Amino acid sequence: MSSLVERLRIRSDRRPVYNLDESDDDADFVSGKSGKTEGNLEKIVRTDAKENSCQACGEGENLFSCATCTYAYHPKCLLPPLKAPLPDNWRCPECFSPLNDIDKILDCEMRPTVADDNDASKLGSKQIFVKQVPEKEFVKAFKSNPRLRTKVNNFHRQVASNNSSEDDFVAIRPEWTTVDRILACRGDDDDEKEYLVKYKELPYDECYWEFESDISAFEPEIERFNKIQSRSRKSSASKQKSGLQDAVVSKKSKEFQPYEHSPEFLSGGSLHPYQLEGLNFLRFSWSKQTHVILADEMGLGKTIQSIAFLASLFEENIAPHLVVAPLSTLRNWEREFATWAPQMNVVMYVGTSQARAIIREYEFYHPKNHKKIKKKKSGQIVSESKQDRIKFDVLLTSYEMINLDTTSLKPIKWDCMIVDEGHRLKNKDSKLFLSLKQYTTNHRTLLTGTPLQNNLDELFMLMHFLDAGKFGSLEEFQEQFKDISQEMQISRLHDMLAPHLLRRLKKDVMKQLPPKKELILRVDLSSKQKEYYKAILTRNYQILTRRGGAQISLINVVMELRKLCCHPYMLEGVEPDIEDANEAYKQLLESSGKLQLLDKMMVKLKEQGHRVLIYSQFQHMLDLLEDYCTYKKWQYERIDGKVGGAERQIRIDRFNAKNSSRFCFLLSTRAGGLGINLATADT
Repeated sequence: MSSLVERLRIRSDRRPVYNLDESDDDADFVSGKSGKTEGNLEKIVRTDAKENSCQACGEGENLFSCATCTYAYHPKCLLPPLKAPLPDNWRCPECFSPLNDIDKILDCEMRPTVADDNDASKLGSKQIFVKQVPEKEFVKAFKSNPRLRTKVNNFHRQVASNNSSEDDFVAIRPEWTTVDRILACRGDDDDEKEYLVKYKELPYDECYWEFESDISAFEPEIERFNKIQSRSRKSSASKQKSGLQDAVVSKKSKEFQPYEHSPEFLSGGSLHPYQLEGLNFLRFSWSKQTHVILADEMGLGKTIQSIAFLASLFEENIAPHLVVAPLSTLRNWEREFATWAPQMNVVMYVGTSQARAIIREYEFYHPKNHKKIKKKKSGQIVSESKQDRIKFDVLLTSYEMINLDTTSLKPIKWDCMIVDEGHRLKNKDSKLFLSLKQYTTNHRTLLTGTPLQNNLDELFMLMHFLDAGKFGSLEEFQEQFKDISQEMQISRLHDMLAPHLLRRLKKDVMKQLPPKKELILRVDLSSKQKEYYKAILTRNYQILTRRGGAQISLINVVMELRKLCCHPYMLEGVEPDIEDANEAYKQLLESSGKLQLLDKMMVKLKEQGHRVLIYSQFQHMLDLLEDYCTYKKWQYERIDGKVGGAERQIRIDRFNAKNSSRFCFLLSTRAGGLGINLATADT
């Protein structure tokens, strides 16, 4: 923390000066020149001043108005008085206050202050660490509570809702002071260079211009930035001279040569034999211009095989590529690229509209080169196109961004498109299906562990997305395979799918793994569950609403019964108000047969040193499990739909960390069922 503060102080000479007067809450604000002057200005504001009158003396006429609010003053009433010429965009003392520009609260703590002679109670006070908006800078500005009450209350509420222990909470994470990427450079040869820096685990809308001397410890990132700049320029010039169409033809006409060993350009380790087979399958499909599905069972490394495939294309100067994946898996994709193919420029395109605008401005394209270039073969003089100026090799993005920013992504001609969890495309009327169909791609690959979920119609839609010419009519496909139980039709379907689909199972390629143990237990309902079960079936509202509160809706009886079988507290108005913690826990446990069995299992698993994953389709059930774990004083993590992508990865890392104290991980089936790596859990 001290090193960060010291570094920020070094940079503070370019920032506004903060005048912190602990003795007067109303005298705290910022000035571009003198904190003392602005402090005097604020003290002359009258609370009883009328509209269209001077806020200092209360009189009218010859007023000087603030540029950002409705306040006005006589220039002579200000301290010191404003003299001619009067500034154009003058801001009054109220608008100059840094309290008006606070973005968020980072931390609060008790800080010792100098004791007042008349009031020794001021020896210790709660002080707030804030982040200011305009200068986009962490500012060590500690303010007293009254004027920040709303933000402080929100901060305390956020901390209280976080299930992490106090030891895990830090106001500024070390990653936030570590350079992740450098986006741009500015400055003349005579001046010190400045770099636009993105810090790790921070979004793109929190990038800062930093002097080169301030980030001298991150020389590898500077070298990587310079290398990307020069490499992309050479690639762009090469494409223009040879002609884009000639380049495309050369990409596809190259003869396929299988890899006999794990390629040297993969720095993350060696591929397993079946993964090498998958890489060769993708390379062969690329050479034959065949769109495919990599349908290996979950856990066999579809992500690594895909990265190896894109890295092999990168070695032949083939780019750009698009990877579309669930939001929760993008961080894992980014890490795997950094591990296996760090030579590739991988950009993750997610975040707010402002963050995405910064990505498009600095990460998508190089600045336009107005110099004309003559093609070798045709002799035609051409200017540089946007496609030639693409800066990244791989763009990682989510399903939502595909639908939201089609206008920015669709014009790009993608060499390869990879869709993770490709079974999401089984519905031809979905927004994702319709959006991706419009993208221009040379090759498409779907990754899914479940290519056939419910019926052949869904499999057909996946194949239709890949090759609409070969799989054009669903009716013809249904007629051709209307009796799939016949051996002849099964054989014909296999022959049709063989060029497009590769699937391996763990039991076939990883025989050293122990067999999976799956145990399904049937649990009796508790007495309370039986009572409410009968009441729901008989629509006995007298029992269902006897504790008061809202009436339970029985429009969907089956759903209410499902919730009841998990825990009766999931029904509206059933949970009692009990102040005693021990009694509340007893009622929580005795009310559910499932929870009683889970309690017996969890106690034994904890004693034996196991680590547990608990899934639920209902977020309310996860809330009840949190109460259970809290009472047991077991440390846990939780991921559901309300947890953002960056925070998800932080919680996953915390659970997977060496010597982690987390005993269990609570997950919703929707948010925690896609591409999350929790290999440290065993139950």
